Amino acid sequence: MKLKQISPWISNKAMQNKLQNKLIKSWLLEEGPITSRIKSNEIFKLNLLKEQIEKVEQIEMDFLGKNLGQIKIREVILFGDEEPRVFARSLIPVKTIDQGLSKLGELGTKPLGDILFEKEIFKKIDIVFAKFENSKNIFWGRKTKYLVKTLPLSVMEVFLINSNE
Repeated sequence: MKLKQISPWISNKAMQNKLQNKLIKSWLLEEGPITSRIKSNEIFKLNLLKEQIEKVEQIEMDFLGKNLGQIKIREVILFGDEEPRVFARSLIPVKTIDQGLSKLGELGTKPLGDILFEKEIFKKIDIVFAKFENSKNIFWGRKTKYLVKTLPLSVMEVFLINSNE
């Protein structure tokens, strides 16, 4: 899925001031697993687009942290009733898999959200928001940084609800 970021990453407070759409805000501020939210009303499906070690851009490294070595990039689309609902891009350092939680390296077509909310393992430490576009729509997304035994990973989710804000 080709999405282009069209705004800088901003804080929760700045997002709350800019965005008026209550539905989109509810997705951006969702505290639980997005997969559970989709499953509660729709037939859920995950389409794995990519799961491989790749070089990441400097801005992504700045958010994730320094000197982390190789990074596994995982991209998926979450569907509800056959409609794309969320594009997600996770950056998982190999060090986080090896020294934090090996399950992160074995996700395949399982949702990351199935393990991400195990509070004794994952600690959410930062969240930022931005706008994205594809050829004809504007979407909002969020990027969250987590720690697993002091080792980072990040999850970016773009909610595929068209917004003109």
